[in-house]
Amino acid sequence: MHLRATAFLLASSALTLAVPAYAQDTASEDENAESSIVVTGTRIVRDGYEAPTPVTVATVEDLIKSTPTNIPDALNKLPQFQNSLGPAKTPSNFADIPAHGNILNLRGLGTTGTNPKGPLRTLVMFDGLRVPMTTYVGTVDSNIIPNLLISRVDIVTGGASANWGSDAVAGVVNFVLDRKFNGLKGTAQYGVSSKGDNDNYRLGAAFGTNFADDRGHLLLSAEHYSNSGMIRNQREIATKGYAYFASTIGCANPNPITEPLACAQGGSLNPYALVQDARLTGASEFGKITSSSVGAAFPFNNYTFNADGTFRPFNNGTATGQGVAFSVGGDGYRIPDKTHTIKPYKTYHFFGRADYEITPDINVYVQGVYSRQNLEYELLANSLVTPVSLYKGNPFIPAAIDAALPAGGFINVAEYNQNGPGTRAREKTDFWMATTGLEGKFSDSWRFAVNYTHSESKHQMAHSGLYDWRKTYAALDVVSVGGVPTCNVLTNPASAAAFAGCKPLNILRGDPSKTTPDGYAYATGTSRYQAKTKYDSLVATISGSPIELPAGPVDIVVGAEYRSQSLNLTTNADPSLLDTAAERIGYFGTDVRGVPGGPGFTQTSPLFYWLTNVGTANASLNVKEIFGEIAVPLLKDTPGFQDLSLNGAVRLTDYSFSGTVTTWKAGATWRVSDDILFRGVYSRDIRAPNLFELFAGESSTISIVNDPACVVSATNPVCIANVPQTRGGNPFLTPEVAKTLSFGAVLTPRFARGFSLSIDYYRIRLRDAINGLVAQQIVNNCAQNPGGPECLLITKPSPTAFPTSIRLAETNISFINTSGIDFDASYRTKLGEGALAIRLYASYLSSFETQAYLGQPVIQWAGKNVVGSNPIAYPKLRGSLSIDYSNGPFGITVTEQLIGKMGFISQVNPLPQTSNFINGGVGAVAYTDLTLSYKIPVNDGNIESFVTVNNLFNRQPPIIPGHTPGVNLPTNIAVYDVIGTAFTAGVRFKF
Repeated sequence: MHLRATAFLLASSALTLAVPAYAQDTASEDENAESSIVVTGTRIVRDGYEAPTPVTVATVEDLIKSTPTNIPDALNKLPQFQNSLGPAKTPSNFADIPAHGNILNLRGLGTTGTNPKGPLRTLVMFDGLRVPMTTYVGTVDSNIIPNLLISRVDIVTGGASANWGSDAVAGVVNFVLDRKFNGLKGTAQYGVSSKGDNDNYRLGAAFGTNFADDRGHLLLSAEHYSNSGMIRNQREIATKGYAYFASTIGCANPNPITEPLACAQGGSLNPYALVQDARLTGASEFGKITSSSVGAAFPFNNYTFNADGTFRPFNNGTATGQGVAFSVGGDGYRIPDKTHTIKPYKTYHFFGRADYEITPDINVYVQGVYSRQNLEYELLANSLVTPVSLYKGNPFIPAAIDAALPAGGFINVAEYNQNGPGTRAREKTDFWMATTGLEGKFSDSWRFAVNYTHSESKHQMAHSGLYDWRKTYAALDVVSVGGVPTCNVLTNPASAAAFAGCKPLNILRGDPSKTTPDGYAYATGTSRYQAKTKYDSLVATISGSPIELPAGPVDIVVGAEYRSQSLNLTTNADPSLLDTAAERIGYFGTDVRGVPGGPGFTQTSPLFYWLTNVGTANASLNVKEIFGEIAVPLLKDTPGFQDLSLNGAVRLTDYSFSGTVTTWKAGATWRVSDDILFRGVYSRDIRAPNLFELFAGESSTISIVNDPACVVSATNPVCIANVPQTRGGNPFLTPEVAKTLSFGAVLTPRFARGFSLSIDYYRIRLRDAINGLVAQQIVNNCAQNPGGPECLLITKPSPTAFPTSIRLAETNISFINTSGIDFDASYRTKLGEGALAIRLYASYLSSFETQAYLGQPVIQWAGKNVVGSNPIAYPKLRGSLSIDYSNGPFGITVTEQLIGKMGFISQVNPLPQTSNFINGGVGAVAYTDLTLSYKIPVNDGNIESFVTVNNLFNRQPPIIPGHTPGVNLPTNIAVYDVIGTAFTAGVRFKF
């Protein structure tokens, strides 16, 4: 094991054995002195240590010491968070789904190995109120939270739907506002990697003051963050062409009946092996002739072109066990390494709050958030990997090849413009949220709160430089007019006006943007879409103590909530406008030769643009809820029972689209003495489908598919290629249902003052999970069961032909079972003239099982790095150990983050029979962060200068490529650091 990983485990073990601890740290020593803290595990105001549901409390002061960029980035280093999404954690290949904000994911329940863009099942709250969706797909970008005015973050690591409503299946993340802050504070910092890239800066200021004779209080903040991002090829590992390919050429299976999958890709006799210079043979940079109208007799089949327009036989490279579409070396292509690994982005954030004490018992407040996020990043280059037809007489076809074609004949050419200009996405999200409310009390034991929230979000996407298929096919259909290459469609007066400005496009000499720049400019365009969402919420609660028992008061909370949401998604590339033959004929016309599916368009044609075609949506829903919670003390100050209490909650929810559902929770706490507390909770939780899942219009994507039912022939030259795919909403979705069990112990020994430890076991069983099969699963299932329902999702000319399109659909078909143990330990003491604080967060994942749908095998993901096109991992062991020492003005913090060893599992073929790898696993990885700080007292405040070094020892990420060459950086960016050593220096001030 790595030396620092071993040291981490030894330190963790020593702390755990020597130091009993509690479930959470408090925000500060000042908060320790308070009589109670409102924690997010319950609506009843109780000291957080007594909560039956485990709650981790992380102070902002501690979080930013090792991760000064922002609070969500720091949270994602905690082991409770797995496979969160963000600008540095999601691939930059597609622009059809805005998953690039900082989207928190507790327990990894929002993504699975076969559904990497699955629904998020973590509820995000701001000061006890639900944060509305910030993007049209229903996610919440936690970057909208005002970092400078947050005092702590409560993390409920268990089901909490009965307390807080839908989405709290994995838990709740509540950003707690420092409502009483007075003074002025701010930050200014700059960061950069040791290689001079990924530079970033953050500026911010916050102000708080009392007014109206201290009956009112005002909070204001403004913050800006900018990150320049990182291109993949700025790291050497991206340039090597790594991939995992099946390794046995011509695999022969001696036992096809007893081991039918032994020779399949990843089978026991054909395991995956790491290769370099991996390529796809279906196309080349300068164009490859895949077939022609002549058929197998054509002498130039499987020829490729050179940069000077000459041609030669295509070099297929070294064969692999992956099939004819994949090779090592040769003339094939790999996806360019010019896309972003870390997307450049900028955020602007403004917050204001004013509260006023109307009477000593009633307080009114109003607050507002405005946030803008801009992203601009490189995506996949334009591609003609689905072969296009070039007809005899095209002046760009070499004379010898043209002469071999009969009148009206054509060659089919596949080309990948890997060294040409990339496509570029520009995203802008404007979000604002306003909240007002009354809070107060009727008496010493009865309180009330009424809160109203309205929010609006506008997300705009422009994906530029894309092939506009209507124009592209017109520009490819070239003839010679008086010796001048001319778009064929312009020679027909009936259609010339519809294609005015068409310029010829040559793909047979490399980058067409250089060989025929006017043609390339004509053929490319911008796919745009805009989504507007609105949200309204009204929540009212009454809490109090109606009964006094011998062991103490019975506390209750009752309340009601109403929420409404609307979505309006508009686009210039709605796939539903081309879903009939008549619509396709009307759009593409009949005078442009070579459009797939033409001229009668009996088969699916291309959509509007390469890659990004997003459908429209216009829908709304509402939710009505009533809820209640009760805490009943049973015993107090009796032998063996210093305190014994029961806690329960129930919520009745009525969805406008699916009817009524009930959630509930039952828990108990048993404090044996000052030293030890036991707790447990069992709950029924839900996550309702969001507007996008229910009512989204058709959108498109593309991925490589290997169709087992396909048969290679002269007219069907490949069975492994990119296939266009469409997906849309499903209005018949119903809420997902989970059962969550958690129990554990909290130790706070009196003989070891300052030590604390909590250990909690959790088990979550999610049923009716919303899931959709990926394209490869659909074709696999159809091949195994030709009459099955999956076959209805596939469009192909004949049963043995390669698919021309695949329809993806989501429904309530899946389940997820996960379980594990959380550890939270801390120690605070004096050391010499200073103060020492040690904090350990650790988590052990014992199981993470999924089933794609009923009848399919159950897949175990725990302890696995998922090898595929999307970064996902499920390490069994994760931990974060921080050691902080301060002495007068000087402070030093060392944080060690551990990611346990993992085996490999294929995202494409996750069955044990087809997930065999040669040397298939990686060892434990540890990262060290170091922060040095120095405070200078100024009047009643201070100015603190700091330097943070992340990944101090420049730990490089392990090599974990996917199966498609060049799709992503060849590692798992969801869990491993890809930047290397990075420095941040800055100042913070507070007066």
